[in-house]
Amino acid sequence: MKAERRVTRAVVLAAGTGSRLGNGAAPTPKPLRPVFGVPLLVRVLRTLQEAGIQQAVVVVGHRGDEIRRVLTSEPSLGLEIAFVDNDRYLDKNGVSLLAAAQWVDRECILTMADHLYSPELVRRLLSADLTAGTCALGVDFDIERCFDIDDATKVRLSQGRITDIEKELSEYDAIDTGVFRIGPELIRELAVLDARDGDCSLSDGVRALAARGKFVGVDVGDVRWIDVDTPAALERAEAMLRVFGDALGDEPGAGVPQVVDPEAMEMFAPSWVRAVKPYNEDHFAIADRGDVVRMMSNESPFAPSERVLAAILDAARNGHLYPSGGPALRKKLADREGFSDENVILGAGSTELIDVVIRTFVGAGEEVLLSVPTFSMYEARTRTVGGIPVLVPMTEDHDHDMLGLLRAVTERTKVIFLCTPNNPTGNRVPEADLRRILRLGLPTVIDEAYFELGSSESYAYLLKEFPNAIVLRTFSKAFGLAGLRLGYAFAHAALIRLLSRVKVPWNVPAITLAAASAALDDVAEQESRLSELRTARAELAIGLSRIPGVVALPSDGNFILVDVSGTRMSADDIVRLILAQGILIRSLASHHANKTYVRVTVGTREQNRRCVAAFERAVSRVPAREVGVPAYAMGSDAE
Repeated sequence: MKAERRVTRAVVLAAGTGSRLGNGAAPTPKPLRPVFGVPLLVRVLRTLQEAGIQQAVVVVGHRGDEIRRVLTSEPSLGLEIAFVDNDRYLDKNGVSLLAAAQWVDRECILTMADHLYSPELVRRLLSADLTAGTCALGVDFDIERCFDIDDATKVRLSQGRITDIEKELSEYDAIDTGVFRIGPELIRELAVLDARDGDCSLSDGVRALAARGKFVGVDVGDVRWIDVDTPAALERAEAMLRVFGDALGDEPGAGVPQVVDPEAMEMFAPSWVRAVKPYNEDHFAIADRGDVVRMMSNESPFAPSERVLAAILDAARNGHLYPSGGPALRKKLADREGFSDENVILGAGSTELIDVVIRTFVGAGEEVLLSVPTFSMYEARTRTVGGIPVLVPMTEDHDHDMLGLLRAVTERTKVIFLCTPNNPTGNRVPEADLRRILRLGLPTVIDEAYFELGSSESYAYLLKEFPNAIVLRTFSKAFGLAGLRLGYAFAHAALIRLLSRVKVPWNVPAITLAAASAALDDVAEQESRLSELRTARAELAIGLSRIPGVVALPSDGNFILVDVSGTRMSADDIVRLILAQGILIRSLASHHANKTYVRVTVGTREQNRRCVAAFERAVSRVPAREVGVPAYAMGSDAE
C-alpha cells in the first residue's frame, strides 16, 4: 500500500522585473501591482493558502525589499512565508528556482507570481497520483480559451507524459498554466544546465526530465487561470475577478452565484472592440426636428412612390412570416446587368455588406487599404475586427493616389475599398486606375452607391474579367429607400458563396424586398427623379460657386463637396452658422479631409435655394437667430 505524500510547501518566483507589464520603472513592482484592488502576489498566496498550502517560499530579486515589507504586513495571509534572494534576477526563471534549492528538499508546489488561478488547480496537482521522482505541470487542453496564445508556453504530450515544452511549438496539445508540482529531481537537472550554460529556464529543466519520462501533464479541466503578463491580460484578469469572484468562481460547494458586475463585461471583449467608438447618431436628433432641413447624410429628398408604398403595404400582411433570401429580387437585379442570381448577395444596406466583406477576409492585425477621405464605414468596420485601416490620402486635386495605393500594399493587405463616385469628393475612379488595382488579385470592393446619379456606366462588367472584384450598390441614394435598408453586391459566384457563409440569414425584411422590387419596376418615376436630382445638383453647384470664397467641386453623387477656405472660416463655423438658419450640412474636418471642406446633400430645388441663401448670409456674417449647436453636429460620422 502506497504511503500518502502530503505537500504543504510552495515556491513562488517573484524576482523578475515584469517589463512586459510596463512595470520596470513604475512606482509599484510587478508582484505588487493591484489586480482588482489586491496586489498580484497577495492573490497568489491567498490561493495557495485556500488550497491547503501552509508554507510559501518567495524568491525575490528586483525591488525585493518592497515585496518583503508588503507581504510581512499583509493581515490576510495566515501561511508561513520565507524569503530567498536571487541576485541573478535578470537571468532566466530556472535560476530563480535554483536560488531556493534548499527549500526543494521534498515535493512542493511551484508557481509564478504573475499567474492567477482557482485553488482547484492546485488541488488537482496535489491529488495527482505521481510515481516517485516524477514532477507534474498543470496543463490546459482547452487551447481556444487561452487569452494570449502567442505568448503562451505550449506543451506537447504523449500518453500523459510531456515530450516538449516551449512558446514556439507549432504543434502542441495543451497550454502551460505556470503551476507545477516538483521535487529535488528538477533542481538537480537545472543545476547541471546552469553549470554547463551559465543560465537555465524552467522549460529547459522540464525538457531534461521529460526526456527520461519523468514529467507528466495534469489536466486542469475547466478551472480558470490567466498569466498576468501584459496590460491587456491585467484588464482581463480584473474582469474575471469582477465576474467570478476572488476564487475565480471555483469555491467547492458554495452554491451561491457570484454577483455579476455589468461593467466587467467589456473586459471580455477583444482589445480592439474596446477601443472602437460607437457610431455617433446624435446628429439625427437635430435633423429630426421639424424645423431643420436635412442636407447632411446624402439622403434622397423624395419619399417612396405610390407603387412602392403599395408594395410595402401588401408585403406587411405577411409580417408574421420570416422573409426569404430574396431570390426574385436577386434575379431581377442580376438580369439588369447580364448576370446570374448566383452573382448577387443582398444586405441590410450596403453597410452590412461592407461589414460582411471585412469579417470574411480580415483578421486582427491584417490590413484594409483605403483612399481617403471616403465613406467612414470602411475604416470603422475594419477596426471592429481588429484590422488595421491603411489610409492613403488623395491628391490635392482630389484624385485617388494610385501609385500611393500600390506602394501601400503589403503581405498583410486583405481587402481594398474604392468608392466611385467617391463620397465625399464626388469623382469617379478612372477605369485604367481601377484595372491596375484589380490586377493585384486582392479582394477589391468597388462601391457604386452613387453611380446612378452620374453620367458614366457601371464598372460591373469588370467582374467578367476580374473574379476578385466586388461591386457594391445601395437602394438608399438614387432609389430613396434609406430607411428601409437594402444594399446588394455583384461578384463571382464563388465569392458570393464565401460571403454568404458570414452573412446572417433573414437579414432583409420582406417589406424591404417588396419595396425594392417595386422601385425597380417604377422605371418612369425613377428616371424622372434622377433627372430632377441631376438638374438640382447643377443648380446648387452654380449657386454655391457664385458666393465669394466658396468653391463647389464637380460631383457625380447626390452631394457636393464645398471648399470654404476662401471665406477664411472653418468648416465647423460654416456648419454652425447654416444650422442657425435651419439647415444641417456636414463638416468633414474629422474625416481625413481638410478642415475647410463641407459636404452638402442635394435637396429639392426649394431646399437648395434656401441652402445657397444660408451660405451667403453665413459667409457675409449676416446675423441669424442664435441656437445652441452641439459639437456632434460638426464631428459626427459621415454617411
